[in-house]
Amino acid sequence: MKKRYVLVVVTALIMIVGYVSETRSEVASFAAVTDDYYTEKYRPQYHFSTPQGRLADPNGLIYFEGEYHLFHQKMGTWAHAVSKDMLHWEHLPIALEHDELGQALSGTSVIDWNDTTGFFDGEAGMVAIYTSTEGGESQGIAYSKDNGRTWERYEGNPVIENPGIKDFRDPKVFWHEETEKWVMAVTTDKSVTFYNSPNLIDWQYQSKFGVDEQGNEHGTHVAVWETPDLFRLPVDGNEEKQKWVLTVSVGDNHVTDGSTNQYFIGEFDGYTFTNDNRPEEVLITDFGQDFYAAQSFNELAEGDDRRIWLAWMANWRYPYQSPTYPWMGSMSIPREVTLRTVEDGSIRLFQEPIRELKDIRATEHSIDSFTLEGEQVIEDFSGVSYEFEAVIEWEEVEQFGIRLRQSAEEETVVGVDLNSETIFLDRTKAGLDTLIDRNGERFQFGKRFEADFPVEREQIKIHGLVDESSVELFIDDGEMVFTNLIYTKPTNSGIELYAEGGSVEVVSLDFFHLHSTWREAPAEGEIERIVVSEEYLNVNIGESKEIIANVKPDWLGEIEPLEWEVSEPGMVEMNKIDDKTVLITGVEPGLTNLTIRDPNGDSSKEMIIRVSDGSHSAYIDGWGPSPLSGEQSGHWNIINESSVTSRLEHNHEWAKLYREELITGDFLVSADIQWVNQGAEGFPKYGLTITDEEKTTVSAFFNKDINMLETYAEFRGEAIGWEGVRLPQNTNLQEAQALKVEKLGDTFTFYFNDKEMYERTVEMVGNISVGIISENTEADFTNYVIQSTTSESYCLQDVIEMVKTADITPVGIKQSSLSHLDNAQKHFERAQQLYDDGKTNQATMQEEKGYKSVQNFLEYIQQRIERQIAEEVKEELVRMANYIIEHETESLNK
Repeated sequence: MKKRYVLVVVTALIMIVGYVSETRSEVASFAAVTDDYYTEKYRPQYHFSTPQGRLADPNGLIYFEGEYHLFHQKMGTWAHAVSKDMLHWEHLPIALEHDELGQALSGTSVIDWNDTTGFFDGEAGMVAIYTSTEGGESQGIAYSKDNGRTWERYEGNPVIENPGIKDFRDPKVFWHEETEKWVMAVTTDKSVTFYNSPNLIDWQYQSKFGVDEQGNEHGTHVAVWETPDLFRLPVDGNEEKQKWVLTVSVGDNHVTDGSTNQYFIGEFDGYTFTNDNRPEEVLITDFGQDFYAAQSFNELAEGDDRRIWLAWMANWRYPYQSPTYPWMGSMSIPREVTLRTVEDGSIRLFQEPIRELKDIRATEHSIDSFTLEGEQVIEDFSGVSYEFEAVIEWEEVEQFGIRLRQSAEEETVVGVDLNSETIFLDRTKAGLDTLIDRNGERFQFGKRFEADFPVEREQIKIHGLVDESSVELFIDDGEMVFTNLIYTKPTNSGIELYAEGGSVEVVSLDFFHLHSTWREAPAEGEIERIVVSEEYLNVNIGESKEIIANVKPDWLGEIEPLEWEVSEPGMVEMNKIDDKTVLITGVEPGLTNLTIRDPNGDSSKEMIIRVSDGSHSAYIDGWGPSPLSGEQSGHWNIINESSVTSRLEHNHEWAKLYREELITGDFLVSADIQWVNQGAEGFPKYGLTITDEEKTTVSAFFNKDINMLETYAEFRGEAIGWEGVRLPQNTNLQEAQALKVEKLGDTFTFYFNDKEMYERTVEMVGNISVGIISENTEADFTNYVIQSTTSESYCLQDVIEMVKTADITPVGIKQSSLSHLDNAQKHFERAQQLYDDGKTNQATMQEEKGYKSVQNFLEYIQQRIERQIAEEVKEELVRMANYIIEHETESLNK
């Protein structure tokens, strides 16, 4: 009997403020395969992912001289990997970097077998066709004479200039035998435009597909079309009956609640594509949410006539917002695509996992046929990275399915609903419920995805692939496919079948554990590593939470009980529930380590437990989201209220963390900051950030690469820009250096080791939130201090007297200012009377009207008298009015 063990990561992933890393080391881009390589939380074990940074569209898939090449988008470059089997990949250096024509966006690679370009001295070589961005999207080419290891740009780029439109990208290129021309399909807004060329250099426009001559829109036009592919396939395996398949991705939109994919079936003569189906018919490639930019291999090994493609396993609603570190994005499993005729006589695209997947099966567990009514837990098989195949038949039942990656709290469900005649994949309870999407809005990640299913078949075949953070389903030999990301607890490894409102016959059910394609397989019976349900645990005093530990690989049998040890026993009480589970109860506030060991000493796992007093659930040691906007991003190691370490993000986005308290008026904020490490992408900037309630922002950064103190400002969310100054020549940012920002009125002064370096004027109003900021840098922030420098206190009468005595012209401005203040005074006086009469509710309403009148005065002086009075008088009036608004009743009388 095989116990249920589960896969999890070794390196602690900082997902929210306070998650603590076990190590500062990052996985190198081209690291040697080690025992802990590709073991981070949520890291796919047999799907392709980049070691670090962002992965997006697959590009240039091709086979040449014994190698499969996978290029993919990575911050506007072509990252590169090679494989012998499309499963085990070796990462290579970036193939196409940015150049004078901008980025290298998505495209194709081809083998120029006949040297039509003249690049290869009569031999064969690789040519990449891609989109450049400078001056508008256009098409360029590059070539390689050494199997893709190094590349030269064609000196005559672009080979197709932008025709005066915004969206003109993602060329798919192939050799068309009948016309003896290269064909390019490139997306042009909500259409695909076709070109041909004899040599990949000189291109001629041929036609466009998307809207026909009668004005009919073909397919869905809810968003921009991208990443086209065009290929020919036999129907039902009949080489005498072939059709062309045109696929496009459809960008982020509210109709499909994100991005999607569609395909067309028809004819292509080398010049024009003709759709066989009605224009309004929409054929969806994948019914899940995470299959985008699918591309097929242009070449395969000799004698291999399959068409194989894969896609970016993500969605443009949340392309880089998933909770993974230090990488973002992965690829679907490579799939063989075919055309088959279905019951109604129509032709549809089918997808199935490549046959090579069988080569990484580690175990096989088959279950004899049985009748299912109610629920049935699979006792002898569990796991996180596995494959399964099921055939289920029924006569009378309302709903049935399989619950995957199950625990007491979480599960991902595949099922058939006979009442609605649908098949579904449901990640509602899979773990991650919502995330902040690319628009900065909260997005409902946990949801159910479904498609119409012909329940009259009374039989279904389900082929499933489950990995650390994904589920792919191939229904009835791939007629329908679902691809979804899931972010579930790493120890969720259970499997359960269920039937409601009747029974089903489980004709066959087979499970296969799968080896990781990124590390050597462990020896038989060897514990590869220990994994836990939580990388970081936060409990309040008196609160209890469970921690589950398992061992890898999934298929290990019985093992000796694990050993558990807390470094500070007085902080927590630990009670053992079973060999895999303990209950942790908070006793005293603080941090402690929990170590779980294999009793043989081969493996161990450490995690952090923080015990809090429960007073600030959203903050740890006062650090957390901005109290103004709720903004918070990135990965942080919180040491205490004055010390934090940022983590490498491997992208251009800023990580931000704020103090819980708000501040008003004048203040200074400072920290000692030491550079520790930086990623290969983005810029190594790290420092302090300040923002007000109207989204006006001032940030100060150390930039190690150029030895500068840089400042960036926005006014009400609109960029003002960058300004800065060189740091002293002998500055060593690998040692702690003091950065201080002082706010005095609208003037921000920036100090380096207490020496004044720079000054900017930015107007901020109301409450202010202060925090720290980092881009692509690991840095230690220590001795963090916020100190108010506002010493004056004011009452309403002070403001009135200041306006009366100030030299304000014309007189109308002074009169209007006094009118606002007089209104405020009347409301406050009336409020006092009502308080004296015990009429508290009415008094409060009058008070609110008083503060509103002061606010009206504040806005008036900021807008109207800026040029009529001396700047120092205006600043004093603003300070006084802000003080009254912010300090409320204590400021009404001295």
